[in-house]
Amino acid sequence: MSRQIVYLLTLILFVSCQRNNEQQENPGQESAATDTLGIVNNPKNNLNIQMNTFTEIDSSGILMFPLSMGETEREGKSRSYKEMPDNTCWNIIFYNTQTQAYHLLNDRKMLIESYGYKYGNAENASIAQKSNYIFYTIRTDDLNKDKKLNNQDPQYLFVSDKMGNNFKQLSPAGYHLSNWEFIKSSNRIIMTVVKDSDKNNKFDEADEITTFEIALDKENEAQEIFSEEFKNNLKILFDRDWKRLKQ
Repeated sequence: MSRQIVYLLTLILFVSCQRNNEQQENPGQESAATDTLGIVNNPKNNLNIQMNTFTEIDSSGILMFPLSMGETEREGKSRSYKEMPDNTCWNIIFYNTQTQAYHLLNDRKMLIESYGYKYGNAENASIAQKSNYIFYTIRTDDLNKDKKLNNQDPQYLFVSDKMGNNFKQLSPAGYHLSNWEFIKSSNRIIMTVVKDSDKNNKFDEADEITTFEIALDKENEAQEIFSEEFKNNLKILFDRDWKRLKQ
């Protein structure tokens, strides 16, 4: 009986040594598989930063680099990232050529559709040559919860200084920006915005379009210009004069 026990212990010790030797001979197999998976899933290896153009701000030496992103195609693999609409960017780098300092506009998720120094979005809006502001139209909220940012979501008005700092939203959340203008004499933004009146997560032709204002030199939120009482009186007046008469 004792001989059998000794034999079993010797056999177990031999098998254990063999396994240890195999692991020492091939120490990288398991780690190599893990490393390969990590390389495939690492965004630094699959994404390609694209800076297609840049703009200097008023001969200041400050450059704006709108950012897009390319994705390396992998054989047999579908794309991992959503396509962005044409003529948009997902962020902007500001670079000071005098100090070599640079920074992002902001680190929040956003779809930037336009930016510039115009006093409004009308075709004849003047250029703010001496203004310290850059205005942006941006989408940040997935209103219809489809996990995308596109023209089905509200467009907002944002502003920063010409260094790309003090970035903030001007138009009210949940309202789609329709029109806006910078009134230089009062340093105020006047904007018309669309309200999702029927709460169907869409901005329809019949939805209310109302007017907000905000002072650029104050830390406040946009305020609706016309009171609810005034708007209700407008509805009563329209109902009186334009309601269809029953035949």
